[in-house]
Amino acid sequence: MRTALAALIVILAAIGVGAAARDHRPAPFGDSVVVHSNDTVSKEDGGVLRIGADGSVQLYATRGSDSGHTLWSYKRPGAEPVSVVPLAGITVAVWNDGMLTGVRTDPAAVAWHRFVPGLADRLRQHPADVGVLVASLDRGKVFLVPTPQVVMEYNTADGSIRSDTLPQVGCSYAPAQALALDDLLVLARPCDHGSTVEAFDGSGRVWQLPSSPLARPVATGTTTVGVRDVPWLSTQVLQRLTGKPALTLPIRQLPGPR
Repeated sequence: MRTALAALIVILAAIGVGAAARDHRPAPFGDSVVVHSNDTVSKEDGGVLRIGADGSVQLYATRGSDSGHTLWSYKRPGAEPVSVVPLAGITVAVWNDGMLTGVRTDPAAVAWHRFVPGLADRLRQHPADVGVLVASLDRGKVFLVPTPQVVMEYNTADGSIRSDTLPQVGCSYAPAQALALDDLLVLARPCDHGSTVEAFDGSGRVWQLPSSPLARPVATGTTTVGVRDVPWLSTQVLQRLTGKPALTLPIRQLPGPR
């Protein structure tokens, strides 16, 4: 009986210590939010996130007497921010070590961290890559991050994963040529055999089209998307939602001015 009671006391003590540790655990990944002003950012004052010269993500005032003044800054020691993308209520900072950070502006807070496989390699190999790093979907409630090794989709509010899509063996995605639309991200997946162009809408891959390894998505209209392919450099126009051929009239049949 005494042995059982002693064991129960040890278990309860461990639970209590664990709860206390969770309540007082330090901020993850060396987070450091420094407040530079006691002022809060109102809708009237405005506030925008930028990358500072010291390797921090900064919120600065855009209107009023404090215009241009840094209100607070955020750093991750050992990592440099390469991009900040405003979404629905959260700005996503992209770091050169492959980490994503969801940052809230008022009050200043780090909402979540997510590591994206292959993102650091992409940034290291292509530092001047102007392709899509973070694609906003569903009015910023969802975002997508493509790398050659994987396409990741996340919920903006908490950074939770919605889907992950890996290319087949012998294939890799081409994120530098990705086409970001309001409701879709389209990118090529060149392969040794069986290349495709694929579309993602925030719920995973919605369609794929067989293509050559040099095919690229191109913008064509508000409800369509084009795939430009070789060797004839022809452009196939598709319906955005289904990837099926769009019905278009030849130019000679379009009505002219009256």
